[in-house]
Amino acid sequence: MTTHKNLATAGSLLLALTLAACGGGGSDAPATAGGGGSTSSSSSSSGGATTNAFTQEATWAFQLPATGQSVCYDFNARQEVAGCTGTGWDLKVTSGGRSASLFTNSGTSGAGNGAALGSPFAYTWAQLQTWLNATIDPVNGAVPAQAWIKDSASSVFSSNNTIGSSVFEYGLASSTDHLLYPTYRRFLITTDNTKATAVTSAPTTVYALQVIGYYGGPGGTASGYPKFRWVDTAPSSTVREATVNASGSAWVYFDLVSGTESSESGVWQIAFNRYNMKLNSGISGSGTAGGFLSATPTGFYDADGKAVASAITSATPASTLATLSTGSNPASASAWKKDSAGSLLSPTQTGTYPNPLNYGWYTYYPTDAAAAPVGLTQHMLKANPDSGTIIRGGEGNTYAKVRVNSISYAPATPAYNGAQTWTVNFQVQP
Repeated sequence: MTTHKNLATAGSLLLALTLAACGGGGSDAPATAGGGGSTSSSSSSSGGATTNAFTQEATWAFQLPATGQSVCYDFNARQEVAGCTGTGWDLKVTSGGRSASLFTNSGTSGAGNGAALGSPFAYTWAQLQTWLNATIDPVNGAVPAQAWIKDSASSVFSSNNTIGSSVFEYGLASSTDHLLYPTYRRFLITTDNTKATAVTSAPTTVYALQVIGYYGGPGGTASGYPKFRWVDTAPSSTVREATVNASGSAWVYFDLVSGTESSESGVWQIAFNRYNMKLNSGISGSGTAGGFLSATPTGFYDADGKAVASAITSATPASTLATLSTGSNPASASAWKKDSAGSLLSPTQTGTYPNPLNYGWYTYYPTDAAAAPVGLTQHMLKANPDSGTIIRGGEGNTYAKVRVNSISYAPATPAYNGAQTWTVNFQVQP
């Protein structure tokens, strides 16, 4: 079984916390749901809580619904919330048929003020037991608001690094480095995600886009000024370049066709908010834009997908220009990635087919390989009760440690078609 690494290691939480100090001006903390809430626990001189604030427990057992349907739970009231409406529910489970995705009551997933603690699954369940208060890291002291991360769109620009971005890497130079570095990846952006062609074919246009900077403003060092270049994939097209001021709270919308900023109701394919990016498709917009990760500069990542700091920090727009010109193309229209609901609670799987695939909460066994636990056949799930995380409730001032204790199947042929019953455990800080 592979080891799940959603945001690298437990240390990545600390990286998220220091993002507010990133280069030059403004805050680069990941999108948060606001304040950290109140606490009744006292603290020791080392910053750790001395009284356990997780004073309640709850167990939620439910049958996984039909594909696309969701069930929601309020860990304070210890009951399901019909329709997943309002701010009272805290955890949502959406069925994928044979599997499921989990969400907090926040951002793109709900109207509440919930959130997930940065770097979920970096801690084992046993390590989480050393947390006596959700707002106080037992090693590093008070947890800033920046560590509580809202649900947001999952797109071609998302990844499992410390800031959830495939466009930037954070703090590569040293332990005290708080800068963002562009990855100079080549993204293909289409105006029509129903067509697979990666060459201009009217009325569809496909652009190759590369983000090449992040700092600008009057002094040239303020954060929140993404700089990018793009080219129509038609032969002999001219490379165009632009910088947008995305340092505020609002999204900046951009039309690659005209090369100008636009509005949410206007014509646009791509939008920026500090280091976050989204496309005009899926849950982010009514358009038909689509994205495809076409190329990454050679040597920027090792065989395990870890960033090679020296290669990325020393790269320049000039040294990576060739990457803008060449890369792979989508094999079919389905390869275009449209923006969808995303959450730190629904991380990208680790592992390689046909081996077991780890999704944090559970492991999926695609075959009847010897690695499958006794009693499981292909296409079945096994809970990972040794993994877990901390979430903030929809009201914004309660917390819970969460893990999936078990996933059982009702008798069926084949076995993986049996109705699934999930059991989720909460240790609640009311």
